[in-house]
Amino acid sequence: MICPHCNTGVRFETSGSSAVYAEKEDAHLGYDVAQGFCPECQGFIVVLRRGRYFSHYDRDEELREMGEIASSTVIYPTGSGGRALPQEVPAAYRRDLDESSRVLLISPRASAALSRRTLQSIFHNELQIRAGTLAQEIEEFIHQSGVPSQLIEAVDAIRNVGNFAAHPLKDTQTGTVIEVEPGEAEWLLDVLEALFDFVFVQPTRLAKRKSQLNAKLSAAGKPLMK
Repeated sequence: MICPHCNTGVRFETSGSSAVYAEKEDAHLGYDVAQGFCPECQGFIVVLRRGRYFSHYDRDEELREMGEIASSTVIYPTGSGGRALPQEVPAAYRRDLDESSRVLLISPRASAALSRRTLQSIFHNELQIRAGTLAQEIEEFIHQSGVPSQLIEAVDAIRNVGNFAAHPLKDTQTGTVIEVEPGEAEWLLDVLEALFDFVFVQPTRLAKRKSQLNAKLSAAGKPLMK
């Protein structure tokens, strides 16, 4: 799972859980509430789990424990999960990605919709790519010169992870909240961070280094970098 405190992918080990409530007694299906700490940042996490439980007895007392877990939802902390971004990223984009990251714990579908809209905004407003559909714009982006191969592969994978062929609204109405493939919302967030680094962070930092170097060259009476 992704820790809602530090956004690190971790193996969450529970330190205890509450009683299990049966949906169907004969099917042994129900819920429990488990808690534990992130092994990376030690943040406290509470998770609501649904699945199949089993019963056993201890001194004539029936005890129930969750076995096969079908779903797991973080219920504490709420409203967490935002990602810290460098200041080189414009405030509007930082806000968009932060919102998409925070809503991921509640609705991966909503998170993916926000991320797709942000991705297309970058294509339109920062890279002047306007091809009609998101898939076509991705195709144009990955064929631009100067784009790192890792970023090309990451952006191109959005079409496959999102299964655009089966969900055409993702391609034409990027802000629409519709079903997502497993891992799609998380992948979109990771790709956006990498794209932010390429579009905003690295050019700004390189320009700053160039300015500093030119100041030194000027002070030494030497030609400036072009």
